[in-house]
Amino acid sequence: MLLVSVQYTMAEPPPVINAAAYVVADQQSETILAGQDVDARIEPAALTKLMTTYLVFQALQDGKLQADAMLTLPTSGWQTDGSRLFMQPDVPMKAEDVIQGMLAISANDAAITLAIAISGSEKAFVRQMNEQAERLGLKNTHFINCTGLAAEGQYSSVGDLMQIAQLLQRDFPQYQSWFARKSFVNNGMTQLNRNLLLFRDDQVDGMAVGYTIDGGYNLAISTKRNGRSIIAILVGADSNEARAAEGSKLLSWALTSSNVAKLYDANHKITELSVYKGSSTSVPIGFIHAAYVTLPAEGEKSLKSVLETVQPVVAPIRKGQSLGRLKLLNDKNQVVAEKNVVALEDVQEARGLNNWFSRFGLWLRSIFN
Repeated sequence: MLLVSVQYTMAEPPPVINAAAYVVADQQSETILAGQDVDARIEPAALTKLMTTYLVFQALQDGKLQADAMLTLPTSGWQTDGSRLFMQPDVPMKAEDVIQGMLAISANDAAITLAIAISGSEKAFVRQMNEQAERLGLKNTHFINCTGLAAEGQYSSVGDLMQIAQLLQRDFPQYQSWFARKSFVNNGMTQLNRNLLLFRDDQVDGMAVGYTIDGGYNLAISTKRNGRSIIAILVGADSNEARAAEGSKLLSWALTSSNVAKLYDANHKITELSVYKGSSTSVPIGFIHAAYVTLPAEGEKSLKSVLETVQPVVAPIRKGQSLGRLKLLNDKNQVVAEKNVVALEDVQEARGLNNWFSRFGLWLRSIFN
């Protein structure tokens, strides 16, 4: 057991939020702080572009799309409904500008242009969106288009959208300032970001807004304040003003009702576990990313840290594979926080004689257990 001393206070209950569904999370610890109808299927509207943006950033990272590539508006982009950059078919734009325009004003012509540039067609791009959703284990999400325009069979949940938002911030920090752009100018026209909180709070830095007649007003919002990083998502608000007010309430509550504590740096080895049938006899375990926990605040107390591991550990093992959980317990032995502990290295399966000896050791272990 390890002893961890942190400041924490009793969390007040979350505020009443006038929305169909919402969720608020601490980004550093990836902890859900509060939510309502988190897994209910809703119409995502333009929050669909969170997944569109993730694949676009991935394409930039993989070199499938160059930031300075000149993109031309396709016919389907010209004909699309909803918010637009008003790109001209005969006036190419740099991919970086198209992306920033899509993020600033939720432009549908920009989203379609990027989708076709990356995948050849919007249909192929949407297939990749759904494949990514499946890889992430998003059980309540299915996409029909890359824009978020109302379509039968298109749905998500605030819980699934939160996972995408968290990955956007974790995997692509270099692009986060693009979400905070307050306006975009194209073709002599200046359009303002519809996220009102960007104009009211300097520490709010995005991420997206949406609206449909049936689904109401949606918002994905993030803030970085006092060393904290908080994300909130809500759907079904009554108006643009209402979603801003409710989003602000969620952010304020999250920041004042809890604290965050850092447990370990990225790639810090907590311990090693014995490995059976492996090319190595052990594997280091810890956290690939810096490990934080969010705790209610209340006065200074010592928390016990208990490590529970998977046993036996049998190769092959992938880096990042979960091999246990680290739990923090209070003086009443109640779990107040827990995090997955993962393998920090790959371990291949042993071959030949080493594999035989390892199998024999595993057999002996099963007998004594």
